[in-house]
Amino acid sequence: MTLLARWQQLLGIRPEEGRTVGLFFLHNFLLGIGTILVYVSANVILLENNPERNLPLAYAAAALCMIVAGKVYAHYEHHLGLQRVAVRVLLAVVALTAVLGVLVVVGHSVLAAVAIMAGYRVIYLLTNLEFWGVSAVVFDVRQGRRLFSVISSGDMPAKALGAVLALLIHHHTELLWLLLTAFGAYMGALLVLQRTNRSHLVEARSAARAQRTTAVAPGLQRWFGSSRVVLTMCLSMLAVAAVTTGIEYSFFVNVKHQFHDQAAVMRYVSSVLALAYLLALVVKLILTGPVLSRVGLRAVLLAPPAVLLVGLGLFGVVRSAGPDVLVLYFCGLFLTLEILRRAVFDPVFLVLFQPLPAEERLQAHTLAKGVYEPLGMALAGGLLFALHVQPELGQTFTFVWMGLLLVVALFYLHRTYGHYLAELQHAVSRRFGFADEEPTLTSAAKGTDVVISPAEVEAQIAALSDKSTRAAATETLLALGEQALPALLEVLRTSPDEALIRRVAQLCGHIRHSASRQALVTLAQHLNLFRREAALRALRHATPVAAEAPAFQALVQEEMRLAQQLLHGLASTHDKTVRASLDYELARVQQRIFGLLQQLYPSHLIADAQRGVAHATRERQANALEVLDNLIPRPVYQGLQTLLEVGPVAEKARRLDALLGGFTASGSIFTAIISRGETAFSDWTISLALQHWQPEQATVGLLVPHLQSANLLVRESALGALARLKREQPATYTQLLTAHQALSDLLMSHSASISHISAAERVAVLQGTALFAATPANVLSSIVPIMKEVSFPAGHQIFAKGDLGTSLFIVHEGEVGVFTGSQQLATFRKGDFFGELALLDAEPRSASAVAQTDVVAFRLDQEDFYDVMEERGEVLRNILRVLCQRLRRQNEMVK
Repeated sequence: MTLLARWQQLLGIRPEEGRTVGLFFLHNFLLGIGTILVYVSANVILLENNPERNLPLAYAAAALCMIVAGKVYAHYEHHLGLQRVAVRVLLAVVALTAVLGVLVVVGHSVLAAVAIMAGYRVIYLLTNLEFWGVSAVVFDVRQGRRLFSVISSGDMPAKALGAVLALLIHHHTELLWLLLTAFGAYMGALLVLQRTNRSHLVEARSAARAQRTTAVAPGLQRWFGSSRVVLTMCLSMLAVAAVTTGIEYSFFVNVKHQFHDQAAVMRYVSSVLALAYLLALVVKLILTGPVLSRVGLRAVLLAPPAVLLVGLGLFGVVRSAGPDVLVLYFCGLFLTLEILRRAVFDPVFLVLFQPLPAEERLQAHTLAKGVYEPLGMALAGGLLFALHVQPELGQTFTFVWMGLLLVVALFYLHRTYGHYLAELQHAVSRRFGFADEEPTLTSAAKGTDVVISPAEVEAQIAALSDKSTRAAATETLLALGEQALPALLEVLRTSPDEALIRRVAQLCGHIRHSASRQALVTLAQHLNLFRREAALRALRHATPVAAEAPAFQALVQEEMRLAQQLLHGLASTHDKTVRASLDYELARVQQRIFGLLQQLYPSHLIADAQRGVAHATRERQANALEVLDNLIPRPVYQGLQTLLEVGPVAEKARRLDALLGGFTASGSIFTAIISRGETAFSDWTISLALQHWQPEQATVGLLVPHLQSANLLVRESALGALARLKREQPATYTQLLTAHQALSDLLMSHSASISHISAAERVAVLQGTALFAATPANVLSSIVPIMKEVSFPAGHQIFAKGDLGTSLFIVHEGEVGVFTGSQQLATFRKGDFFGELALLDAEPRSASAVAQTDVVAFRLDQEDFYDVMEERGEVLRNILRVLCQRLRRQNEMVK
């Protein structure tokens, strides 16, 4: 690993993010150089005389200018778009810096000093809005949590450099050189921005969302937007900005009183600024991201005002101390403020707006920074000027109002976090309707007064296995309700029929009774993971029960252990087919974990998050992960995040090892799969494991259950493994037959029933068909049992135009022509399919199909296929996708 890669890993930067982070860091570095040099220039002049009066006036004037600049920025951001306005902002900053240079040369009055300070604040605001506006649309909420502290660290070394430069300033005329340097830095930032625009889409775009159920009152939306998180955050910003201004003022004034010599004042202030920015840099780069991940957003959000409140409280202890102690106290308070503000509060504040739609996100940032932060500064300026007018109020007055404002900030920041969670939930919720609304049952489904015999109930349950009677039997059993429950629960306990258990579990899920829930909870703890999935589907609408939480938490850990084993298996093989199969098994683990979490936390939130992480857009995925991060325990979230996020398999396995403890494999992943078999893995995964397995004398007995499997694919693969064992390890083969004498008869039976085309070949046929090409082989294997091999001689009419269509055909050998009358419309060859619409509706055929040569094909009948689609939703989704693509192409041809 290179030094750069190690550094990026330390900072939490992923390889694909390195270039983007570098551009933003450099951009912020250049902005920081320019801004701090203007800041130093303004303070050099303001501290020359009467700062008690001049600083409050400068704060008030700067606040007014910032509000005006913020409004102008918001107008052009809305009308020009972010990418164009960002460039214009930097051009305006360059021009404003030139104006300040003229003021420094020709203006030496207090008015000029106030104008320079106001100019600095406007430059700071505009560069801040431009930088964070671009960042907010380039990075999503998850990247924001990891990277905002890193990319915003660029201005820290720049500001430290500016503070050091201030140590060298002894004459008013030298300030012009600082402003010329700032001018060059802003030009460099403009070039970096243009390069960023070329490599990224800097545009505020968001998908449509559902209407908010709880929004800001209409009368306040003009000032706060429609989201409550913006309202509370803006009020928090007002209070925090006022306190920040008060602490900065107190520091400067007390230093001025202690060091009367202007050069000494500047040396002291510059040294403190340099130290503050360097410490903030270290905290931002090294600590902010990891601390945020470890303790969570709320704790980090509330920490700055809480710490500052404690710091203000210490004033009561040191107020009677000497001037030297007071200067050190104000120095420490200012240092603490700058570190918390730069390294903690600013990055977290920006993350809070990331769940908003992009347009609202930019508007919220402009409101907070361009209106409410200046209002806070103006409020502080007015209170500080009152202290200058009435000095008898004393410094205690300043500390009292700052303490009260910090309490207000804590209150609103606490509310902000709650609104942030609500905004996240809104961001991942469905646009229309209610997510996972429970099906409405008829009144009969709640129970009936009709009493029927147990034998009749059992007959209705048996009818669930027959396609022709299933619907009626389901309605009858739902109508019977609790009367049918004993028999249904007995099926869950004793039946070996997995399909029947799935249907009965769904019925139990609709019968609201403690016995049915307990049976489903017991089924969820079954070693057979397919039964667990059935139980979790039946329970997904149920309200979590606190007494059952330990059982479901244990199951979450069990699933995490299985995921850990699968990840190590993925890391140990390079076979693409095996890796794809193990990826599918990992996806099933994820689905079960989400199902278990629905029994531990509000089910609608978990369901929305589950849909969000599977969504195509990065922003929605990030919002869903953030919901989970703030909803479930951190160790569980970290494990689930490891499974969900894209990354090197070995690294993901290492992270799970760190969470769950070291992993010790008792054998290969193939041995583990064969050992658990069909109770834990799909038949395709077991088939691949049998093909790659190298048995030993101690483990060869694991092959026997698979030789006796009812699943054709598993049985064929087990026979292949046995034949390979006979060739490569004859002694072990003989030992196996001796230990299991019934195998000889079983082998003869298998030899007599071998089909023309094996189950594995049938999966390959489906994979080679466009209709199923995007469907995982683990899912396609469930179609194999309903594939009917059919043969047609040349010239045979497979179906005629007008016949009722009930089957899809897939060509395996030969050619099939499709005709309307004498006109041939198409020719289908190996791997092609036709008659696909019959899988979805039984309508008359629109054309005739004739075998042009001898044809071998597979027929899929509609009723059988409906059963597969009921169990495997991926099949239906892929069919609809392919049919939509065909329809779209036909529409394009018509146009």
